[in-house]
Amino acid sequence: MRSRKGKGVSPEATTINPSISVDASAVVQSKHPAVIETEGRETLPLPVTGLILCGGRSKRMGRPKAFLPFAGRTIIEHLIDTTREIFSEVFLVANEPDQYSHLTVDVVKDILPYRGPLGGILSGLLVSANPFAFVIACDMPLVTRKLLRQMATHRHDADVVVLSHAGSIEPLLGVYSKNCIKPLEESLFSGVLKVQDFLSGLKAKLYEYTPERPEGDDLPPFFNINTPQDYSAVLLRVKSSPHRSGHARRLIYPAP
Repeated sequence: MRSRKGKGVSPEATTINPSISVDASAVVQSKHPAVIETEGRETLPLPVTGLILCGGRSKRMGRPKAFLPFAGRTIIEHLIDTTREIFSEVFLVANEPDQYSHLTVDVVKDILPYRGPLGGILSGLLVSANPFAFVIACDMPLVTRKLLRQMATHRHDADVVVLSHAGSIEPLLGVYSKNCIKPLEESLFSGVLKVQDFLSGLKAKLYEYTPERPEGDDLPPFFNINTPQDYSAVLLRVKSSPHRSGHARRLIYPAP
């Protein structure tokens, strides 16, 4: 399975396996769809900022991936709607904000355009009103609300929570604390542009993804589109499972 892979983040990283049973006293069952089943009974929207990164050049795809048609709209519109249901605020982070002027969402200009996702994460954290931000790449249209909610509940007592699968990680699908701002600035100043290298020095949690069905029978929610073949696979996935398929806009230029 092709994905954006990275190796382990730190020897001290904590692994979270959602399939492992936990102390019943730490879980509160609720039938209300807006209540997260945690000890704190968090209601939606969560006090977390959604950051959708739109910084890639889409060279292999041949056109901007954010604007590819998906389930009757575009991928970026789908992700905006999905994240707005879960998080209290949502931003796009883009190299060229004017490309997204038609969308009803606030746009943050990447302070280090076309230099990788670290600058985009930093740009979003600098303007976030919340202590945590959930980072999602704009080429992951299959990400589910359930996964976002589950990962977000593990944000406390960690600098970063990233998805882990089969010994690899997905650094562009995870929760980043504002504690990351200074390390991000230091990494970018020193020329460290790879997310995996940056994560190695942080207090990280790995959210271990376990597929509901056997590997190979389905595309995972972290599947990212890089090529026309990937896009065709996603469209086929949506066609076979169609059930899964008003803010004022601002341009924000965070101070470096």
